[in-house]
Amino acid sequence: MSRQSMFVFIISTGLIIGLSRCSHPEWATVKALQQQVQRLQDTLAFIREHYKPGLGELMTTIQYNHGKLWFAGIKHNWPLAAFEVGEIRETARTAQEIETDRPEVKDIPMLYPALDSVQAAVDAQDEARFKKAFTFLTTTCNNCHKANHFAFNVITIPTAPPATNQQYGPASSGQ
Repeated sequence: MSRQSMFVFIISTGLIIGLSRCSHPEWATVKALQQQVQRLQDTLAFIREHYKPGLGELMTTIQYNHGKLWFAGIKHNWPLAAFEVGEIRETARTAQEIETDRPEVKDIPMLYPALDSVQAAVDAQDEARFKKAFTFLTTTCNNCHKANHFAFNVITIPTAPPATNQQYGPASSGQ
């Protein structure tokens, strides 16, 4: 018997013994909770199987993170900037994984060198280098849009934060 099988056997035996000592009302509560957990698991499985964000939703997420990245970088919140670079990269990969039927997705990898450049500037905590790399990233977004007949969708360096309820500068020690 494998270790995993032995573990399942021991846990199952313990549950059976424990539940056999429950009174009828307790057993009914346990059973109702088990059914509720199963319904929630089934619902989650259904959502995972059937919900697929569109490419527009994913690109909007990238645009949102792009804006947050800019303000984090110019305010020297390097941990937040690094986080936003990771979020852009993750969303771009997600688009490649789930939007396989969209021809423009083939050009998403053009973002990765620009993201690497921004990440290097963030790692160096160099604002001038960050601004140059961010401009490269923004230009790359627009080049991808042009290559895929979305030239009307022009990305710019943000002039206002995309979220006003977030602190973009470094966290103070009191927070």
